[in-house]
Amino acid sequence: MKRIFIAGWLLLSITSLFSQSKADSLKKLLIQETVPANQIEWLIKISDEYRVSNTDSSFFYATKAKEKLASKYDTLQSARAALNIAYYYNINGSSDKSLEIIDATIKQLEASHKNNSITAQHYSLSGICLMKLDQKKAALERFYNALRIAESIGDHTTEVRAQANIGWVMMETNQFEKAIQSIKGALETIRKYNITTIKSGGVLYNNMASCFGSLNQLDSAKKYAQLGIEFARKNEDVAGEANGLFILGTAFEKQGKYAEALENFQKAQPIREKAGDPFFIVSDLAEISSLYARMGKTDEGIATSEKALKIAKENNLEAKLPMIYSALASNYETKGDFKNALKTYKILNELKDSIYNDANPKALAEMQTRYETEKKEQQILLQKSELELQQSELVRKNITLAAIIILALLGVLLLWSWFRRQQLKIRAARQAENIRQQELATKAVLEAEERERQRIAKDLHDGVGQIMSAAKMNLSAFENEILFINPEQKLKFEKIIDLVDESCKEVRSVSHNMMPNALLKTGLTAAIREFIDKIDYSVLKVELSSEGLNERLDSNTETVLYRVIQECVNNVIKHSGANHLDISLIKDNEGISATIEDNGKGFDSKDNSKFEGIGLKNIRTRVEYLKGSVEFDSKPGKGTLVAIHIPAMTA
Repeated sequence: MKRIFIAGWLLLSITSLFSQSKADSLKKLLIQETVPANQIEWLIKISDEYRVSNTDSSFFYATKAKEKLASKYDTLQSARAALNIAYYYNINGSSDKSLEIIDATIKQLEASHKNNSITAQHYSLSGICLMKLDQKKAALERFYNALRIAESIGDHTTEVRAQANIGWVMMETNQFEKAIQSIKGALETIRKYNITTIKSGGVLYNNMASCFGSLNQLDSAKKYAQLGIEFARKNEDVAGEANGLFILGTAFEKQGKYAEALENFQKAQPIREKAGDPFFIVSDLAEISSLYARMGKTDEGIATSEKALKIAKENNLEAKLPMIYSALASNYETKGDFKNALKTYKILNELKDSIYNDANPKALAEMQTRYETEKKEQQILLQKSELELQQSELVRKNITLAAIIILALLGVLLLWSWFRRQQLKIRAARQAENIRQQELATKAVLEAEERERQRIAKDLHDGVGQIMSAAKMNLSAFENEILFINPEQKLKFEKIIDLVDESCKEVRSVSHNMMPNALLKTGLTAAIREFIDKIDYSVLKVELSSEGLNERLDSNTETVLYRVIQECVNNVIKHSGANHLDISLIKDNEGISATIEDNGKGFDSKDNSKFEGIGLKNIRTRVEYLKGSVEFDSKPGKGTLVAIHIPAMTA
C-alpha cells in the first residue's frame, strides 16, 4: 500500500526574540549608523529578523548587505547574508539556485571557518534543497555534516534541526522506525537543553504522526498530529499547522472516513498557499487527488493531479512527481480510463527506477552506519581525553588536598603558637603585676619604716631630748641652791647631772642614727661620713671613697643606700671581728656601684642558710626595691666583700 503520510521538514526556524517594533528599532539604528561595518551588521540582523515572517524583506536586506560586503569582505558576515538569500530562493521554488549559493559559501567557510554554527546551518539548508531536488542520499550526507558540526560546537538548536531533517529522509525512504528514533532524539535535545527558541517545533510532532500513520498506528498518529497543530497555532507557524491538518486528514482517510479527511485537507489548503512553498503545496495536492480517487470523484482528482504536475514542473520538483503520477493513475483506473492509467503507471515506474539508485535504503543505511562509526570513534577519543583529564584533575585535587592539609596544619601551628604567646604574655603580665605588687608592698614597707624612723627620731629629739635637756638645766640650777653637807654628796649630785647629760647625748645620737641630718641636708656621702666618724677608730679603721656623687640623688635612693651601708657596717662591727673596712661609692652612666669590704673572719657565702637572717634579707629587699643587685663574696678567714649596683634609670 502506498505510504499515506507525507510531511517534509522544511527548516526549523528560531523564535524571533524581537517583535515588529524591534525590527523597526533596528531600521532606525541602521539609518543613524555611519560606520560601514556596523551598517552591514544591522542589515544582516534585519534580514535575520524577516527570514521566516517576510522572505521578500529578508532577501532585500540580505542583498543590500552583500553589496556593501563586496568592498569590504568578511567571510562570516557574507555567509550570514548568503544564508538568507539561499533561504529565499529555496522557499520560492528555486532550490537549484539556492544550492548553488550554499555550495559556494560552504567552500569559503571551510577555507577559513570550518566548524561554526553558520557552516552547520548552510549544510542543513543545502540538504533541504537536495531533498526537494530528489537527491536523498546527498541530502542525508549534508544533514549528517550539519549534525557533526553542531554537536562539536554545542549548537543545540542546529543539532535539533539536523536530527529532524535526518528523520525526514528516513520518512521519505519508508524507514519509519529510524525516522521516529531521529525525531525523538530531536525532541529529547529540546527537552535536555530547555530550548525555548524553536518556533516550528510542531513539525516534529507532525512528522512523528506521519511515521505512526505509515505504521498503521493511527491513534498515535492522531495524537501527535493534534499536538503538532496546537504547537503550530500557538507559535503562528502556518506551515506546521497545514502539515498537522493534512496528516490528521490522512489518518481519517486510512480509517475510511473520507469526508472527515477531505474536510481537514480543505482547511489546510489555504493555510499552505499562505505559506507559499510549492514543495508542500504539490504534496498536499497529490494527497487530495488520491482521496478523490477513493471517493470516486475522479474528475476532481485528475484536475487536482494535473494542477500539481504543473506546479512541480514549473518549480523543478522532480522529487514529487512519483506521488503525483501515482494519484493520477489511481484516478484514471477508478474512472475506467485504463489506457491513460497504463501510460501513467509506465511513467511512474520509470521515475521510481531513476530515483532508487540515489535513495535506496541500503545506501542510506551505509551512510548512517558511517556517521555512527565516526561518532563512536569521537566518543572513544572524548572518553580517553576525559579519562586523562580526570586523572589530571585527580592529581590536581590530591595536590590541592595536600596543600589544604599542610595549610591547615600550619594554621593549627600558628594558632597554637599564637595561643602560647598569649599565654606567655598573660603569664608575663601576671608576673609583672606580681612584681609590681611586691615592689609596691616593699615600697610601702620601706616608706612606712622610714616614716616611723622619722617619727621616732623626731619624738626622741623633740620630746625625750628636750625633757632630758630641761631636766639637766633644772638640776644645774638646783645645784646652786642646794647646800651640800659634804663633798661626797656634791660628787653624787654631779654624777646625776652627768648621767642626765649622757642620756641627752645618747638620745641625740640615736635620733641622728635613725634620721641623720646630714642625709637630709647634704646628701649620701656626707651622711655616711658622719656615721663612720662616730666609730672608734682604734677598734675599726674605716676608709670612705666616693666618685661622681657631686649632685644629690633621689631621696628614696639615698635613704635606701644609706640604710644598706649602715646595715653592712653594723654587721662588720657585730660579727666580722675586722679592724679595717673600705667603703667605695661610684656613680657613672650605668648607675651607682657600692662596695663594702672588710678583713674580718668571713663566712661561706655559698651556704644559703647564712642568708636567713633578718639583716641580710633586709639588704636584699632594699636593693631589689631599687631594681638593683647585691652580691656577697666571702670565705672563712678571707674577709667579706659586699658589691651593690643600682642601675642608672633607678638612681
